[in-house]
Amino acid sequence: MEANRWTFSDYLQIGFSGFPCGGLMSIDVTYRCNFHCLHCYFSRQDHTYELSVDEWIDYLEEMRSKGKPLFICGWLGGEPLLRPEVIESGRRFFKSNIIFTNGTIELPSWPDCTFVVSVPGTKIYYQEITGADGRTYDLVKDHANRSDLNVIVYFCITRKNVSSILSFLLEWQNDTKIQGVFFEFHTPRMGEGKELWPHWPERDHVLDTLLALKKTYGDFIYNTFQMLELMRSQPLQKILSDCPFPHVGLSLDPMGHPKFPCTLGPEADCKRCGCILPIFSSILYKRGWLIGAFVEGIKRDFRQTRKKGGSHVEPG
Repeated sequence: MEANRWTFSDYLQIGFSGFPCGGLMSIDVTYRCNFHCLHCYFSRQDHTYELSVDEWIDYLEEMRSKGKPLFICGWLGGEPLLRPEVIESGRRFFKSNIIFTNGTIELPSWPDCTFVVSVPGTKIYYQEITGADGRTYDLVKDHANRSDLNVIVYFCITRKNVSSILSFLLEWQNDTKIQGVFFEFHTPRMGEGKELWPHWPERDHVLDTLLALKKTYGDFIYNTFQMLELMRSQPLQKILSDCPFPHVGLSLDPMGHPKFPCTLGPEADCKRCGCILPIFSSILYKRGWLIGAFVEGIKRDFRQTRKKGGSHVEPG
């Protein structure tokens, strides 16, 4: 089966009718992981079975036969690259594929995908949060340093690592060829989060810092200005009061069962959500915001193409 590609009619459909319900999908490839990170939402989710490759193919074939909009898929876990054969077979159904990984496994040569590698801080913070040693940090950096692939590093901001943001940006910009660093905040479980969750005033202060840094680092801070502004406490709490994800998204666990309210699962404290998913869903759901994001994406692609072509582009 040939890869599912974006067409001009797709863009017309989205422009006139908005982003379709279910067009944004997340699939938990496995419940297994080789880490047990302090901030991870996945460790307490109860899964007893994983669909086989053939079962996932049958599932996606059925969805396609029913006319479901297979546009964007995030492949998650656990650690999804523990089962690369699932992604290898299933990614062809979608127009865009994003693999969320801890980077300890060498990235497959899938140039049509985007890899989001989780690195929660510089080496000393990484060791504290993940429980891994410094050699693992260096290995992950080596795996992410792929100019032949689309690689973004994901930094989940907690109270433990917030002070390392600037040094992290400096290190990864100088030492790697990644496309940039994407920031979001920790989402606690209900009744938890005192040690890790930055309170709203703390978050706003961090966002002031990120917005100022983006003027220097430009696209290397992968969040757009629009996203960073929407992450502020006032607009975000308004978004969270009626999260738009159910209007555009569908999350599936390793058994192929829908997850509620989203990929974070039922124990997530939605009122203190730090995930980018509600913001990304809002942008997809509101056509005015979507058009702005689409234009910014074109500009970003143009700037990155110029960089790869050897043109020197100043930050910002």
